[in-house]
Amino acid sequence: MNQVPTLDPGLTYLDADGPAALYRLVGRHLDDREGPAYWVDACNRAAPAALYETLSRRACRSLRVARAFTGYQHHELVRSLPGRVRPNASLVVAPAVAAPYADEDIPGYGADAMCSATLELLSAVATAVDVPVLVTADAAPYAADVRAAADRTLDATATRAGLRVDGRDFCTDVYVDEWGYQTTIPYWVDLLGVAPADASAVATGPVAPTLGEVLG
Repeated sequence: MNQVPTLDPGLTYLDADGPAALYRLVGRHLDDREGPAYWVDACNRAAPAALYETLSRRACRSLRVARAFTGYQHHELVRSLPGRVRPNASLVVAPAVAAPYADEDIPGYGADAMCSATLELLSAVATAVDVPVLVTADAAPYAADVRAAADRTLDATATRAGLRVDGRDFCTDVYVDEWGYQTTIPYWVDLLGVAPADASAVATGPVAPTLGEVLG
């Protein structure tokens, strides 16, 4: 049953409204991995109460969180990642990655250059350490740049049945909540396969004789 995808090495852009989907993906990934995870925070996405409520103790213990309050601080934290991320790292997270560069205290030309350099650094870390790097971005002004820089994009949508995540090679096929679970057609296709167009032509093996054939 696939509710959220696993994260592969490379730069993944998560397009979602709010941080709920981010917490779900991070928690799911860290529950299945060993090694430290590095979180470069912006806009207070690493809210302790939300993390402890959503993530398991194991996932929380693996997180190393560094907070940035300005674009200059954020860029310096990202620049420090190549020297900090261990070879056995399980994940790098940079939520609201472009938001710090929209601050008024950074000139427009400088903000553009810093945001571009930050994305290049995150991509370089993903390649050098062969680690998943998960980023999110606000709607403006750099979300399109973040999407373009990413190796893959995941789109997350809140539905009445639960969180739906769509990507190039993934689509949520079952929804689980406290009330139970709701399956989808792709779930059953993956479980049972697809019936051939001419189902009557499929060989079904030996057919048991009828009672008349046995007695006659």
